[in-house]
Amino acid sequence: MGKKASFEDRQSDYESLEKHLLSTYFSGVYISSYDLVQIAKRLDVELALKERDVLMRKLFGEMKEQNRLNDLLAQFMLFFKDRATAYTRLGNQHMDARDIIGSWIQKAKSTDMLLKREAQKVASNAA
Repeated sequence: MGKKASFEDRQSDYESLEKHLLSTYFSGVYISSYDLVQIAKRLDVELALKERDVLMRKLFGEMKEQNRLNDLLAQFMLFFKDRATAYTRLGNQHMDARDIIGSWIQKAKSTDMLLKREAQKVASNAA
């Protein structure tokens, strides 16, 4: 008989996605602990304010356990879309910063595409 997978073992499936989302360099967006708690609240999950990586791991673990990963990914897609919209507005207001803001927008859009691909994988695995 095999042993039951530990929480850490179950998490390895999404570890690189979690790191990508938490890295402003890769995602183009800073996700704060508060942002993660608010996303969790919209998914009816209560999380205490902690370090971002701990919150992200707990959120993915909880949603995976409840078979609601696509709900979580959809919330992140909305979050990134909102940030990209805010960045566009900032770029229009501050023309001198448009180049750097444009790179943030591009990274946010690339992250949105990554989230969409992950959502498709989750959906195809559930089918």
